[in-house]
Amino acid sequence: MKLAITADAHLSKKDDHPERYSALENILAQLKKDKIDTLIIAGDLFDSGYQDYSNFEELCKAYKKIKIHIIPGNHDPGISGKAIVADNINIYTSTAAVEFDGVHFIFIPYMEKTGMGENLAGLESSISRIRWVLIGHGDFYGGLKERNPYEAGTYMPLYRKDLDRLNPWRVFLGHIHKPTNYKNLYYPGSPCGLDINETGARRYLVFETSSGIVTPRTVNTEVIYFQEKFVIIPGSDEIPTLRASAEARIKNWNLAKKDKAKARIRISAAGYSSDRDAVLNALKEVFTGYIFFKDEDPDISTLKYADDSRRSAIAEKTTRMIEKLEWNFGGDEPERDRVIEAALSVIYSEGAS
Repeated sequence: MKLAITADAHLSKKDDHPERYSALENILAQLKKDKIDTLIIAGDLFDSGYQDYSNFEELCKAYKKIKIHIIPGNHDPGISGKAIVADNINIYTSTAAVEFDGVHFIFIPYMEKTGMGENLAGLESSISRIRWVLIGHGDFYGGLKERNPYEAGTYMPLYRKDLDRLNPWRVFLGHIHKPTNYKNLYYPGSPCGLDINETGARRYLVFETSSGIVTPRTVNTEVIYFQEKFVIIPGSDEIPTLRASAEARIKNWNLAKKDKAKARIRISAAGYSSDRDAVLNALKEVFTGYIFFKDEDPDISTLKYADDSRRSAIAEKTTRMIEKLEWNFGGDEPERDRVIEAALSVIYSEGAS
């Protein structure tokens, strides 16, 4: 049996965010085509405080052969079967054990001031010797470095010690909007980017109960966000280097020609330049044909002017040294560009000599 998993749709008024409904409908349309009749939504189906469920109900009724299992997240803890009406919907307002094709699933809705491990403690004896899958909504601590940038603090934590003790076969969580994997733990991510900070193509997951195989599938969204920042090192080749870097970033988007019109981009440059005007014009030229988010121009507000050839030579040498470092950039450590920016600020500071 195959079943699909998504999370963090954050539906609100359809007229305000039709692209979010369109993304969820695309998932359902793909499931209908592939004859997958089960969709699990791991929390934050709705935005906080939103209580008009009619558009979602219409969507569910249009795909009435697909059973939709909803696990409330921290944004929609008040939803229940009393509020949302459709024959193919099941909403789990407390921890529940559900079986699909002989595989045991534990659904844990979001609850304040508690952790997933605590909610599983009472089930430990019954799941310790069986193959089981956990689906919940909250933060995993123990390997992932991603955090939800929209919500500070801790949300129903799941710790690595919980996984070591309880040994789930697979784990699927909502709450982190960026598609993320860690060993046998998966965040499907939001099916449609909520804003410019949620970049790249979006996905949902298909889980095969017989093999445990998890396959990501692309959601055909109406908009795809991209955000790129370039750190400029002053010198005679700074503009050709910038152009080459920008073209490489575009290539890494893996954006099909037919999807180019969906792209909404935000571009910025930082560091130091001997010709800020040339940097701005180069960025405009390379990204011609793409739609800038909210009609913004490339942002060079943090790009400083520098024409000291001696310091530029030091900056180039320092950058090459940083790029050769065998260092785990990102996660708990600064990103490589942040390290380069910090080095440049020292080289070009007033007191540097």
